[in-house]
Formats: sequence, structure tokens, C-alpha cells
Amino acid sequence: MVLYVSLVIVRRKIFRADNMFNQQHLFLNSIDTYFEPLLNRVLSKDKLGVGWGIIELDSISSSCGKKKGDCFKLSIPYAGENLLWNVLFDSEYPELGPDFIFGDETFLMDPDIESLSTHVPSLANWDYKNDNALLKVIIELLSYYKEHQVQLLKRQAERLNLEYSMLIHDMQISPKDIEVILLPVGTKPIEARFSIRLDIDFSQLPPTRTNQSQNNAAMLLVTFRGQDWNCVIPNLYLSKSLEETFSEAASLHIPPILPNSYLTAYIPKVKKLITDKINTIIQCYESRKNFVSALLLLQRDCIIEYDAVEFYDLTLLLEHRDFYFLVHFHLPQTFPKDKPIIKLQSVYHMTAHENEVSKFKENSTKNNRFCNK
Repeated sequence: MVLYVSLVIVRRKIFRADNMFNQQHLFLNSIDTYFEPLLNRVLSKDKLGVGWGIIELDSISSSCGKKKGDCFKLSIPYAGENLLWNVLFDSEYPELGPDFIFGDETFLMDPDIESLSTHVPSLANWDYKNDNALLKVIIELLSYYKEHQVQLLKRQAERLNLEYSMLIHDMQISPKDIEVILLPVGTKPIEARFSIRLDIDFSQLPPTRTNQSQNNAAMLLVTFRGQDWNCVIPNLYLSKSLEETFSEAASLHIPPILPNSYLTAYIPKVKKLITDKINTIIQCYESRKNFVSALLLLQRDCIIEYDAVEFYDLTLLLEHRDFYFLVHFHLPQTFPKDKPIIKLQSVYHMTAHENEVSKFKENSTKNNRFCNK
């Protein structure tokens, strides 16, 4: 299927590996100068759709044998999958919009002008001078593709149709936070996936050295299989920033979906699980902060250094009968549930490896004054 539309490419996020980032720029250097700004805007898009994936450039080619390419393949995240769409420009007529070849042959098999004008207005009003033209078309096409998948879903067994209808009529779930897809695309489906962004407030999470709350996100990917779509497998995905925040906390084990249970009843349970974990992290953070604050008050003249962001570590220089030594405190993420590690370190004696002699104090006691009530 060939469709005239504009293309946009999203640049990789800043936290992507340097070699991947450089690869994108090498690709861009191979693009015809007329289309480079369009592609650059697409690749610069920080996230797309329900998840936090970005559009990636798969390959570049030329329609007329030139060194600079005017055709490229994009990998577009959607419902836990990557859609491969070919975008075809013509270097000899750069003012014309591109053709599209979709990996799903059931999508826009025989489009009419009125339908395209309604669902992809940026294509009907193609403006080659606008650097965002291609990105707008891709976003509109992706929305159109979602409608196409919903229509396919309605032709399946009642279970899938009922699940989707209940979700979009749930006042706590926005339709824009749901993506669905039947797999494999273009043939008789044996699997259906619902990708659902969970609306959770992460702004109360304590600060960390790397975490930025605006990047925090959680997505539930639910897979339906079986003759009557009654085999339901849920998977919870967290953005990279949340994975780092939860890394040392107890693992999040989401419950299974019980027979005859629906997503509208299951999703609140998952959201409560995450919310409870957030509250636990906040409480532990406050306990560590109170512990460090107490030592700062009691031993303010002996402080060597301390962690002023996450309150994991603190070091004191103490003296006993003219003997000076260091006391290192390390508070685990789950403090005060788990006791601190205290290390005593002489400032005089050295080992054979020129390291200060140290001793761990493992039998430290738990003081309930640092537990949040």
C-alpha cells in the first residue's frame, strides 16, 4: 500500500548509548538536505504514544541512485511492538509529500481522499517548508492505525470487545492512554495486546542523583491468547528512571488476573501496589533524613562528609583518649526496617596494602525513633 504523507523522525533520548546516538547522526548525514530537517524533527521526538519509546531510523536508500538518500525505513513504537514503515520521498520533486508503505497490509488498503483528509489532515495540507510536517503526519497516521486496530478487535470474540469497551468507558482511564494490536498483523490473529499507561502521581518520590520525576512512567502490557482469549498474561513495565528508583527496594510482583476478572477491576490493584511502594520509599527516605539530621545536630563538630541528597552515608571523626578514628554510617534503602552498617576506621594504622585498618560493626541496634509513625 502506498500513501502520500510527510515523515518525521525522532532523535534518540539523551540517555541512549553514545554509539547509537552517533549512528543516528551518521544516518542523517546520508539524507538529502531537503529532507534532513524533517527527519531530524522525527528523531528528536522524546517519546511517542502510551509508552516511552522513540522513533528509530532503520535504514536509508535513494530512489534515483544518488549518494544522498530520499527514502528511509522507520521503527515506530506502538502497543509494545515496533511498526516498520517505509517513507518514500523524491529528491527531484522535494516539494511533494512522501509515499508510505506499511508493514500491515490490512491498513489503508484502498484509502479514499475524504477519509485521508479527515484522519490525516497534515497530509492533505502538506507543507514542505514546515520542519514538523512529517512528524505531524506520523502522529496522525499512528492515531488512524489505532482506530484500525480497534475495528479489527471488535470483529473478534466478545471478551476482547468487552474488555476494550469497559476500559474506554472507565472514568479513571483515558482512551489516549490505551493502545491495542492484534498479532501477527495482516493475518488471522492468535494474540491481542492491550498497552495501558497507568495514571500515577510520581512527583512525591524523593530526589535522587539521576531520577527526574517528569520522566517517570509505568505501563501495563496485557496479552490475551487462547481460543476464547481467556488466557490473560499481564506484565508491568517501568521507565528507566523508575527502575533505578525501585532497584534496591523489594521487587514489584503484580498479581495474576483471575478467571472471569476484567481489566477495569485489575488495574486499580496494580496502581495501589505501585502507590504503596512509592509511599514506602518516601517513608524510608524520611527515616534516613531524620537519622542523618540527628547526627548532624549531636555531632556537628565531627562531621567529615554526608550524603545531602539521598541520605545514605555519613562519616564522623571522633576522638577517645587522644585516639582519633572515623565512623562510617551506611543506611540501606529500606532503613529502618534493615539496620545500618557501621564501620570503624583507624586514622593511624595501615595494612600491608596501605589501607586504613577498619572494622565493621554488624550488631547495631534498631532505634524506633527513626521509624515514621
